[in-house]
Amino acid sequence: MEFFTIILEKSSSRQVLPDNFVKMLDGHRPQNMKLRQAGNGLRKLWDVEVVFDTDGSMYLDRGWKQFVRAYDLRHGYFLVFRYDDNATFAVKVFDTTMCRRRYQDDDDASTLCLFFLSIRLCLTPI
Repeated sequence: MEFFTIILEKSSSRQVLPDNFVKMLDGHRPQNMKLRQAGNGLRKLWDVEVVFDTDGSMYLDRGWKQFVRAYDLRHGYFLVFRYDDNATFAVKVFDTTMCRRRYQDDDDASTLCLFFLSIRLCLTPI
């Protein structure tokens, strides 16, 4: 399942998840989830505590703020969450330019760096 959210608060210590996502869990109430920035494989997983309020709303709580800081998530950023049925979300981040943000630990970014490095090595005179 995929869903999106927009960062609307400047500094939020927790992130609400959509009611339809909670319904899809069919009564399962996980205590923890893992987050990873989409594109970086499984190198960096962020442990995030899950909490429910009295009306059944589900939130990413402890650990969410660290994820926000690590990926410099700001007001107006658009996030796409993909749930993999293993208590893990891959998160794609789009900034206010409406373009996907690339981070140093992206697989795509490292592949691109290797590509340019190989061109540079090929063009270097012997």
